[in-house]
Amino acid sequence: MRFTSFSVVCIAMSAVLIACDDSDSVSGAQSSNIESSSSALPVSSSVRQSPGLSSAAPESSSSLSAHDLPESSAMESSSSVELSSSSVNVQSVALDKDGFATVSDVYNSLLPEEKAVFIIRHSEREDAVTMETELTSNGVKMAQDLGKTLKSDEEFSYITSGFVRTNETANNISKGRGESTLPKLITNYDITGNWFLKISADSLARHADALGLKGSSVELMARWAYEGGYPEVFYGLESRAEEFIQTVVLKNLPKWKRVSIMVSHDIFVMPLAVFGSQQKVALKYHEDYHWINYIAGLAVIVGTDNSMRYIPVKGTDSGIIDYLAIYMKRSP
Repeated sequence: MRFTSFSVVCIAMSAVLIACDDSDSVSGAQSSNIESSSSALPVSSSVRQSPGLSSAAPESSSSLSAHDLPESSAMESSSSVELSSSSVNVQSVALDKDGFATVSDVYNSLLPEEKAVFIIRHSEREDAVTMETELTSNGVKMAQDLGKTLKSDEEFSYITSGFVRTNETANNISKGRGESTLPKLITNYDITGNWFLKISADSLARHADALGLKGSSVELMARWAYEGGYPEVFYGLESRAEEFIQTVVLKNLPKWKRVSIMVSHDIFVMPLAVFGSQQKVALKYHEDYHWINYIAGLAVIVGTDNSMRYIPVKGTDSGIIDYLAIYMKRSP
């Protein structure tokens, strides 16, 4: 089947995706719009310069640049990213063709002295998009299956946006790990989804429609993340991402366990994955209809010398939702 334009594909895909059911193992999303976090939550205020590290955080941030991943179009299933921390032992983690490593591979590659924060999207949710939206039964299983790959005697910290679906994701990862009691969840309102926005999340789709983008808010965010622009809507990707690493991750890292699971939303996690991979991860919805999958995101790893590296991660078979593949599969 040939498509004459991007808009024709997007319109047709939207009609098909609305009919998708929750049993779809690739995606339970019902439209190509980014899920709204909540119109009641405030938009993050602008900070013109990334502040220095707090006294509780590591002293150096000189190596905030992302790890140099190979181009996604040239990636092979056997590709790997070296995990190095100054002069310590070097290990490698396999990347898939889209530029993602599994959460478990990254976890198992960590050195004892390293700390890691896995920033992931929540698991598969029900159709409605509110603060109270719950996970599907498949979403519960996905989260528990991820937890099973992370079994160990070590305690994790769990940070969520406070939404029901992010809390349920964290609790089910914990259950999958075999933790005897539910974890004490740490709520962080910086990860509700408005961090990169100058407008509310609820206004994003309306703005995309006003610009004539048939892919709506996901197309708008993908174009911004990879090509820049839209200063009336978004902050600068690199400066805003680094600000988050500085003011949220590094500031709180001394209070969290060696390994933390941070559960957020696609509107927040997708830009971080693009930032951490230096735009190499395959999430170019405006070109190939790829979007961030459930329980996929970015691992932020801090070494003993305060160096940092970023690795895009997936908690299931794929780090992407391929909307075009779903459309082709469901089209008559």
